Amino acid sequence: AEMGLDPYKYTPFKDPALNDDDTDSSASSPDPSDSPDDGGGDDAQWCSCGFCEEMATPLEQVCCRDVPAVVAVNEEGCITRHRAFDSICCLPDVLRVFYWEIRDSEDGIDVDEAHRAYRYAAYRMFTRWIWRTLGRGHRVVLPACVVTRIRREFPSASYVGFRYPPL
Repeated sequence: AEMGLDPYKYTPFKDPALNDDDTDSSASSPDPSDSPDDGGGDDAQWCSCGFCEEMATPLEQVCCRDVPAVVAVNEEGCITRHRAFDSICCLPDVLRVFYWEIRDSEDGIDVDEAHRAYRYAAYRMFTRWIWRTLGRGHRVVLPACVVTRIRREFPSASYVGFRYPPL
């Protein structure tokens, strides 16, 4: 991989206590009273927080309000509006240090690939914040609002969606 980046090397793992029905529950229709007035997502029918946007696959169309671990951290509204979200997932200096930690290296981040590295670190930071650790070989689909917000902070011309680990 470019930059010596192995995007799934430290992938967070799914909590076995969560069942597969958790991702299916994201198909509920949004509550209009929860919709923010300050420019949320694309009116995704499966979104309850008002900040999700359509994702590439139905598997990735998960709202933060439908993930019990996220709701435990943020009881109301969108997790991307939580007071700690920006400092955990959107500050380049924090993400750079975390990236060095997970890469076990203090090599500089290539300027051309900086946003890719920051997105990777931000996804990992979010997962660590919400689930702590999931165990080797387990992955979770991050809420669409989280992915959208991180992609806006650190844009790229192309993205890779959620992938299950190889068998």
